[in-house]
Amino acid sequence: MQLTYEEYLAQLESDHVQVTTTNTTTAKIQEDATITQALNFMADQLASGYLCRYEWQVTMPVGEALSVRLETNLINVPMAEAPRLDPKLLTRDSKYQVKIYMVAEGDDLNKSSLRIDELVADTEAVDTAEAVNHFKEWVADQLAMTVENRKEAE
Repeated sequence: MQLTYEEYLAQLESDHVQVTTTNTTTAKIQEDATITQALNFMADQLASGYLCRYEWQVTMPVGEALSVRLETNLINVPMAEAPRLDPKLLTRDSKYQVKIYMVAEGDDLNKSSLRIDELVADTEAVDTAEAVNHFKEWVADQLAMTVENRKEAE
């Protein structure tokens, strides 16, 4: 799916976004089946012409839950901050490939409480096995970082 900056913002404003939110544990979010389910949801929504977000509220061993999400966007900015997609970052009339980003947000993750990285650049040709492995490594790093930072804060 390709969209212009204006089309992307219009879809966000018109609620043309499908969202799934679930609670999970640090172990379950790293299971292939859990990740594959989210990737299948993302693929189905994109094939139907919808932007989408799949969010897990991950119960942490200590402290508040960590929000871990897969989100569609044109660049590595959380969907909630889409108005930051201004002409300095994107040309208004150009079409951009919609990508899937991995987003982690929560206290003690890092100084900004946010981490966002690209998972899939071409949403029309997703290698599910590769995406699952990449996400597993990424989420393990984010969980470990949060736990380590919380231990240091004690």
